[in-house]
Amino acid sequence: MLSKVLGLLFLCCSMTLLAQKDYGHQLLDSLCHERYDGRGYVNNGDVRAGDFIIRELRSIGAVPIKGKEFSQNYTLNVNTFPNKTELFIGNNRLIPGSDFMLDPNSGSAVGEFKHIIIDASNFHEVFGNIDLDEKLKSDNYVLVFDFFEDFDKEKLKQIKSSAKQKTGICPVIWLSNDVPIFSVGRTAFSFPFITVLRSKFNIDEVIRMEINNKYIETYDTKNVIACIPGKKKKKYVFFTAHYDHLGRMGSTAFFPGGNDNASGTAMLLSLAKYYKANPPEYTIVFCFFSGEEAGLLGSKYYVENPTVKLSKIQFLLNIDIMGSASKGITLVNATKHEAAFNTMVELNEKGDYLDLVKKRGPTANSDHYFFTEKGVPAFFIYSMGSVTNYHNTGDNAANTTLDKFNEVQALMIDFVSFL
Repeated sequence: MLSKVLGLLFLCCSMTLLAQKDYGHQLLDSLCHERYDGRGYVNNGDVRAGDFIIRELRSIGAVPIKGKEFSQNYTLNVNTFPNKTELFIGNNRLIPGSDFMLDPNSGSAVGEFKHIIIDASNFHEVFGNIDLDEKLKSDNYVLVFDFFEDFDKEKLKQIKSSAKQKTGICPVIWLSNDVPIFSVGRTAFSFPFITVLRSKFNIDEVIRMEINNKYIETYDTKNVIACIPGKKKKKYVFFTAHYDHLGRMGSTAFFPGGNDNASGTAMLLSLAKYYKANPPEYTIVFCFFSGEEAGLLGSKYYVENPTVKLSKIQFLLNIDIMGSASKGITLVNATKHEAAFNTMVELNEKGDYLDLVKKRGPTANSDHYFFTEKGVPAFFIYSMGSVTNYHNTGDNAANTTLDKFNEVQALMIDFVSFL
């Protein structure tokens, strides 16, 4: 009889875990859809994604904390590329996001351009030439920097910085064997800085471009805050994740942000479902931050304008990049909170959830940071596994497997129960 009961419990548990991961994939499909424009700052993609999250929270039965609104509104400044972004080398139209990438602080440039090549052979001769600067200002030229990656790294860094300064005079192309990742700009150059695959550049061809940036001094965005009340209503455990991403680079280059961080957003919504069905000891607060890609601005704003006393937060778990934990997870701040880290490791071993719970020291690279600075005990948790897409067009729902999604969630639930 006992074996039958245990078997039934195992079957129910397995079905629940399967439902969690299925729900996670459903959320990924929605959050990564083009209707939200990459959850960035073009077409208010982030705000509309925030509205989707609020609808999900209402459906789950989560409530605004202390009877307030789900939304916490604030503003930021941002550089965007909502319009056509085209680059031609001769008659060859380059693919944005694949063949070339804009520096996120790029300005605008439209027209046909002659080019001047700057490389190791003429850099010192050409770069400080005042007459050349005047010529660049008066005619349609683009500077093309051609320095191979095996060039001295420190010198290369300095040259690239100097090259970006030239965007005050004319467009600049930086040739590379690899296209860099995209990010969010907070300022705007006078002209664009464009990294182009070296294999796509022909020195004998004319360059044509149509690049239009839009700098927004005051952009309205919002954090989304909700909770599941616990027995100890005035003591809190926080789960946090940023839901914003990079948006668009022109009308065709679209950054869905599956791994970063629709995966973390999906984890929080799945946890909200769990705690609604299983009333917690502490009040569980779910913070979905915008502005992370623009410099952790959403979490910074929250810490400066908290909806609860920060001293009442028992622990904060920030989930950022949960695309695949097939190799385990890393805990940032583990060296700062050794006892909590050891508890997480012991619970993982007991539950046989993940291959590895890795220790890492403090960092300032996700939304835990400003809470940590205010003395809130916090871990930033990210996955290690087969999904490595990051800040590129391939970071989509289809490429985000959510391996060990259920196991990571179960481990965090165990950890919260242990607090």
